[in-house]
Amino acid sequence: MEMLFRDFHTTEKNIDYLTGLCNRRGLGEVWDTLPGDCRVHCLYLDVDNFKLVNDIYGHAKGDQLLIFIAELLTRTFDGQLVVRMGGDEFVVLCDGSLPIPSVEEKLPYLQDAICRGDFDAEVEKLLSFSIGVCFAQPVSLGMTQILEQSDMAMYHVKKNGKSRYILYDEIRERVEEENAIRERALSGMIERELNVLYRPVTHLQTSDVIAAEAVLQWDFPGRGLIPEKKFVPVCKQYGMIEQITLFLLDRVCEQRIAWRGTDFQYLSLYMSLSGAYLMQKNSIPRITEHMSGYGLGVGDIKFCIAEKDFIENGDRLYEMVQTMIDAGFSVVIHDFASGSSLRVLQRLPVRMLKLDHKLLAKAEENESGLCILRNVISLGRDLHCEIVAQGIEKTSQIAMLANYGAQFGTGPYYGEPVPNSVFAQTYGQRLFFVRNRRPQTFRFNHNFDDEEGAFRGVFSGAGYTFADGVISSRHSVHFPGGEVKENVLLLPGEVMKNDSYSICFWVNPDLDQPWTSVIYIDYADGFMSLIPVSGHGDFFYRIKDDREANEWHDIACRQAVPGQWSYLCATYDAVTRIAKLYFNGLLVGSRENVPNMKVVRRIMVGGDEYQHSYEGKLSDLEIYHYAVSADDVQRRFLEYQRDETFLGTEGRK
Repeated sequence: MEMLFRDFHTTEKNIDYLTGLCNRRGLGEVWDTLPGDCRVHCLYLDVDNFKLVNDIYGHAKGDQLLIFIAELLTRTFDGQLVVRMGGDEFVVLCDGSLPIPSVEEKLPYLQDAICRGDFDAEVEKLLSFSIGVCFAQPVSLGMTQILEQSDMAMYHVKKNGKSRYILYDEIRERVEEENAIRERALSGMIERELNVLYRPVTHLQTSDVIAAEAVLQWDFPGRGLIPEKKFVPVCKQYGMIEQITLFLLDRVCEQRIAWRGTDFQYLSLYMSLSGAYLMQKNSIPRITEHMSGYGLGVGDIKFCIAEKDFIENGDRLYEMVQTMIDAGFSVVIHDFASGSSLRVLQRLPVRMLKLDHKLLAKAEENESGLCILRNVISLGRDLHCEIVAQGIEKTSQIAMLANYGAQFGTGPYYGEPVPNSVFAQTYGQRLFFVRNRRPQTFRFNHNFDDEEGAFRGVFSGAGYTFADGVISSRHSVHFPGGEVKENVLLLPGEVMKNDSYSICFWVNPDLDQPWTSVIYIDYADGFMSLIPVSGHGDFFYRIKDDREANEWHDIACRQAVPGQWSYLCATYDAVTRIAKLYFNGLLVGSRENVPNMKVVRRIMVGGDEYQHSYEGKLSDLEIYHYAVSADDVQRRFLEYQRDETFLGTEGRK
């Protein structure tokens, strides 16, 4: 039986003109002569990156490569049938009586041998085979089915990294599931059976929910619940991606409307958007039309586009996404750092990155994975992007990610996707922008706890006293002054829950202390300081960025006068990168392009790391987790000023 293909003959029209191999028509001719009771081994091979070789080095070089591969396969499988199916695809049919190991052991050899032809080293670096294999198939099964199965296995390799082989039996169950998905999707039943679930996106420092991510799930009759990662690629392959996309968009728009007037209106809503859909004609106008039909603006939903889509669709997709951004859409790069990350960042002004979950997994395997994760987060933050880590499973990962500067996360630790009703019940008491609209307030009423009892300050040193505040119902703490870092109040870094912030307080210095801080925040890459007196008659709001040559970012106004209460408020918006300073309720200065300082290491009240410690009073320290408005600052100042026991100024700048 090993002579099954030794003496086959075919006509000239069934011979490939370039390689001299049997062509597709000839394969059918030979197949018809095979005994029905025999078996064959079928190998389906595709040359990886062949198109790239043609594009870079020309078709003559590509033809030389095809001839070389034909000779390589013929030598390696002597006496078997080698077929050029067309282009860079080949089939090898082997006599089924050959031991399977004797055929399988030749496959690694092929991967090595294709790189050892008489070609430039640059060409050989590109070359490998993707191979699908069916062993010991009965001829009675039919040529078409055997080729289809081998081709499916090859295509699976092609989609999942190339440069290897796989047996069809290893993916049979998956293929059968994909076939069932395709048939039911094309039957028009899919929309009746799809569910939209919502996964929490969580603030790493507080475990509060900042967004809901829409996730599709198919309740497939007879097969149970199928996740979107299994059926969406099949729908995309068979031209149904528009139907799926608009279905999801409608459901998310409906949810956005349903949450109006509730605490959930503050949540961001994320949904996936396929690059394949965006490549279709009028895709962006259709999205705009759908959203406007619900009375929504284009910024009301964040659209997550997978990084790999940019690799698959090239420049045209970059142009489409830039058009979306220019129109005001909020775009998130999904599975960032799984492919051509730098190219995406160079070309698109995105403001949020959802990290590929494999980054976190690899960070726990070795030092190099940890280093990559740390630097990917740092790169994103330096480009003013918010970072969402995916795949979080345990608390140690949360601590690591927060320490590196990631702000948000998703994964099994925080909760799996659930229906909207369950989402509301589960997370209704954990909404970040509801729970954290109120500031962390330190009243200094004979202790250093915040008003809610969530954080406790620790006084390092001695000599402090508690005193009256700017109004009779408020208290203050009097700092005695001292050497550098002596007699200061230390607050936990977790008090600063967000990159955006507002820090408001009343200050009453005992004396002029040039460049001494009353509030000092130590960051991983620099510091922020609020300085009542500069030595030049100014109050300074200073941010120092150790990463930049132009490292000082200052806003100044008149100094806080010793012996007088002054109301100060410093705000920073991490999205706009604008810092503002308010004095006695009035805006006195602002600065653009102020860097986001990322990770808070510690907060010092009443001193800093460079100057003698502050001597004087501090009252009603409020730390907000967003940039409060000018109206809010003025309203807050006037509330104090209208109190009959007010001891402050009349509001002069």
